[in-house]
Amino acid sequence: MLSIQLATNKQVARSSIRSSSSLDTIPTIQTMASLQSALKFLSLPNACPLSIIALDPATGKPLAVNSAFESIFGPFYKFKEWEFGDAATEDDDGGSNRTRFRGAIQVVCDSLLKHNGDDDVGAAVLGNTNRNRNIRNVEMLTLGTNEAGLPVRKYFDWSIGWVKLDSEEDKMNAAVMLYGTLVNEVESTNRARDAELIDFFQNAPIAMHWLNGDGTILWANQTEMNVLGYTAEEYIGQPIMNFCPDEKELVLETFKQLGSGKTIKDVPVRFRTKDGKIVHLLIDSNVAYNKDGSFGHTRCFIRDDTARKIQDSRVQVLLDENERSLRMLDNFLSRTLHHVMGPLHALRATCDLICDRLQTSTPHYIDYTNKENLENADLLQRASDTISGSARMIADVSDLARFDEGAMLRTKFTSFDLRKLGIEAIEKIKFKDLRFNGGDDGITVSVKFLGGGGPDTLNTDRQVLLRVLDHLLENAVREADPGGNIHLQITSFPPSATTNS
Repeated sequence: MLSIQLATNKQVARSSIRSSSSLDTIPTIQTMASLQSALKFLSLPNACPLSIIALDPATGKPLAVNSAFESIFGPFYKFKEWEFGDAATEDDDGGSNRTRFRGAIQVVCDSLLKHNGDDDVGAAVLGNTNRNRNIRNVEMLTLGTNEAGLPVRKYFDWSIGWVKLDSEEDKMNAAVMLYGTLVNEVESTNRARDAELIDFFQNAPIAMHWLNGDGTILWANQTEMNVLGYTAEEYIGQPIMNFCPDEKELVLETFKQLGSGKTIKDVPVRFRTKDGKIVHLLIDSNVAYNKDGSFGHTRCFIRDDTARKIQDSRVQVLLDENERSLRMLDNFLSRTLHHVMGPLHALRATCDLICDRLQTSTPHYIDYTNKENLENADLLQRASDTISGSARMIADVSDLARFDEGAMLRTKFTSFDLRKLGIEAIEKIKFKDLRFNGGDDGITVSVKFLGGGGPDTLNTDRQVLLRVLDHLLENAVREADPGGNIHLQITSFPPSATTNS
């Protein structure tokens, strides 16, 4: 009894094979009879539009063909000695035209020879060739339909199956069956255009994928799978959450935004590769909706964010190190200034002591009419004033460094008279230390207290306010023109007033 296993639809199962009239192309009469039985069973000797060819699984050479095959490929005698896999054109530019065609045929041949036509051969062939039984866009070399026909390249879609023969010979009890459909020029052009577009998306320099409404991966390009290290079988059809387990809340929030019609940009998501490494990616996405307005699928574009993360980390390390260095410098400066302040205070106290003794000594020890003694006393006073100015400057620098470190200004509140504070500020001006010529240059400084309805006394830190007035007046004296006038006006407003004093 004849059993038939085909890899196409029922129409193909009813197609027929016409054997060659030349018996020397068929291995044995018994095999020929088996093929003839198959032809009768198929019952459509020449009506089937498919090109059908039977191959010897041991050699890969043709056993028989139908008329549709000969009408395209040419007379049987032209290719009867070919291994039919060689009819596919050679691979060019790294392609796989002949390789994939011969590989698909070889898998079926190997399965038939291995099982030697046993009853389980069908399951074996189908199980081993499930992905290879249908081969599209195979470029074939046809040999013309007559003696003068020229070889022409055409494209075919092939389905591969097998037929079991009623033969007593162990080596010839099955044949490989190929069923081909000629691809016309228009369809070939469209397929080429489609292939170019598919290649554009699959091998784009940016990763892309589609997700349905529940987060299942509908499609992903090869670039994305290369980034994560997964195959299509391992990646497509799986929930996206499986590949970013550390970002579940972020992914759910992102889906909420997409579902509300928003477009997301530069969303950082941590994915896990197949080998467990974390990859930082940036995602841009929006939603393609169905015609009825329901959620269709996302359009996600993914960029590798690892380089930016590394750069940001390096910048942060540099910033931290810079801050640490500045803190160390401030601490060093603060300690240095503190150590300088001690000797300055001691030197100032010494100058004041000597000056005081010169001024209070009896005439027995010092002659006030002696000009040299007076100059010495004046020199000591100026030295004391200069040392005091240096000490104030060091105190200002030290306080500024402490403020940069985040130190808080500690104030001591006391009640004092504003007029007396202004007078004291003016009396502390040292013209000789502030002007280039060592004199006052005819500059006059005055203070005026204007009543603004406020109290004459103020409750605040007296030393801090005096320090501010000292700096203001000293800067004014330095910048004033010779003979200029500097007026310090102090106005006290009531607490409810909004005008600054």
